[in-house]
Amino acid sequence: MSRPATEGDPADTLPEAGSRPDPEANDCSSDDRSGRTPPDPFGSDLAGSVDDADPAPEEARVLVVSGLGHKNERHYGPLAEVAGETTLVCLNPRHDVEPAKYREVPDVGPRPLRLVLLFFVALLEGYRTEYDAVASISLFPYGLYALALKAIYGYPASLGIIGIDLDHHARQWYGAVPRWAFGRFDAVSVPGPSHADALEDCGVPRERIEILANAIDVERYRPDDRGTGDAGDDHDHDHDYDYDYDFVWVGRFSDEKAPMRFVESLVALERRDSTGEFRAVMVGDGPLRDDVAATLETHGLGDRVDLPGWVDDPRPYYRRSATFVLTSRRDALPLVMLEAMASGLPPVVPPVGSVPDVVSDGDNGVVVPDRDPRSFAAAMARCLAEPDERADLGANATAVRSSFSYEQAGDDWRRILATLVRSRPCSRSRS
Repeated sequence: MSRPATEGDPADTLPEAGSRPDPEANDCSSDDRSGRTPPDPFGSDLAGSVDDADPAPEEARVLVVSGLGHKNERHYGPLAEVAGETTLVCLNPRHDVEPAKYREVPDVGPRPLRLVLLFFVALLEGYRTEYDAVASISLFPYGLYALALKAIYGYPASLGIIGIDLDHHARQWYGAVPRWAFGRFDAVSVPGPSHADALEDCGVPRERIEILANAIDVERYRPDDRGTGDAGDDHDHDHDYDYDYDFVWVGRFSDEKAPMRFVESLVALERRDSTGEFRAVMVGDGPLRDDVAATLETHGLGDRVDLPGWVDDPRPYYRRSATFVLTSRRDALPLVMLEAMASGLPPVVPPVGSVPDVVSDGDNGVVVPDRDPRSFAAAMARCLAEPDERADLGANATAVRSSFSYEQAGDDWRRILATLVRSRPCSRSRS
């Protein structure tokens, strides 16, 4: 499938409201790497092996400072499987990381107060028990908490970079602060080579940067589920199946995920061919949901686009849909995109974050370089018109199953733990 024709979108090239140019942030800006499609970008020199002489990761005690709640299993489940002992200090834990211990923050007051309490619970836990390392994902506030524990107790600290850390915070007027903080961690993990390059531009030594797979449960997200509307239905799994939805969008209805861009793309698709029929579903919830619903009604698409709200398990919607669409303004490496690809859906995506490291235009998806609604509409129209090519893209997309499994994430955590344990200067006696 060829790249769709592009048309500029000046609104998306301007700085975000409230920001001002920072000359130091230029080193941290990400290139448009959509043209760079190495055969195995995740087999880079960053993904070194764990040497036999390295300290054994399976003996390491790791303290995790987290507020991810429902995402703990994916982010820290592989860590808990390979570390000797993992303790999570987090808000609203689901206790779904079975090998891990939990330290809960008291459920008192508003969220900002609980975030402050989170630090003191972690501080107390770090005092009561000696750890070999402290892990965090997202610099504000969890990474800063990890750095504080490093300063107080001497624990080596790791930071998992998400899109907003590099793609937003490091580019703002205060960008010198996060760029300085990145360099204070003993290990920094990123979802792909594009973010690794940007992080090195921020001054982080290459030997401290690791690729950490955004893990998905490949046993749950399977291509053999395609063409199944409900769990008990039996359909042929081929490109001739009449899916309930031509397009599926999954995410939080918030500015950075750009749900309105998907709506605008559907409007542009309708204008391309008003006689054509398509159906879409937008799975999720958030502050922009009412605006999305109102805009769909205004353009006469309210009865063709379903809004089921937040769901714990999006698999039924992947099964019932032909194509996955991502419209984010910024992102690291979206788990929903990887889930959809593992399930056999071809993705239509912008080149944000580390997405171009995974999606190769015309091979396993379609890359829309400018995020213009008309360009999205052109790509989506092609998916509608050429089901054979769409099926080929979807079949190729399932290759992500080997690179983003829990097993791969476990191997990545072993390398990170080896780096952390080596960097610890001394050890206290355990009581």
